[in-house]
Amino acid sequence: MIDIKSVALGVTLSVLLAGGMVVALFFFSGPQVRSISHKVVLPSGKTVEITMCNFAWGVEHAERDVQKDSFVLEYVSTVPHTDLAAVDRETLEVFELIRPVSELWGLDVANVSAFPTVDRRGKYFIYLFSQDSGGNWTFQRKEAKVFIND
Repeated sequence: MIDIKSVALGVTLSVLLAGGMVVALFFFSGPQVRSISHKVVLPSGKTVEITMCNFAWGVEHAERDVQKDSFVLEYVSTVPHTDLAAVDRETLEVFELIRPVSELWGLDVANVSAFPTVDRRGKYFIYLFSQDSGGNWTFQRKEAKVFIND
């Protein structure tokens, strides 16, 4: 015969133990997430932190567009974002890190994002680079914002 009180006590203790483990996981893991970056010295002598570099497939709404395949790079800018000309110059220099591989792969577009801090907070700039038929690269700058941690 099964004792209902023992079963209820066992279930209650199991639920409390599982809940305690979940709370402990969140409590001990803490909010401190370490950002990974790689420092690179540019030809100008500046050192920038690269926080992400990927090959991105050109897919939009589940439709494959090979023309939009690109290399995507994110870095931490060393200049104030109030000086747009300085950010543009620095980003052009950072772009040179992925331009040769983009051309080697035959890609006509690339994307570089300039963040003010390694924490990926607040406003940043997205630079959309495109190559014309003559081989010249141009860019468009867009301002963006990280909303999730603001």
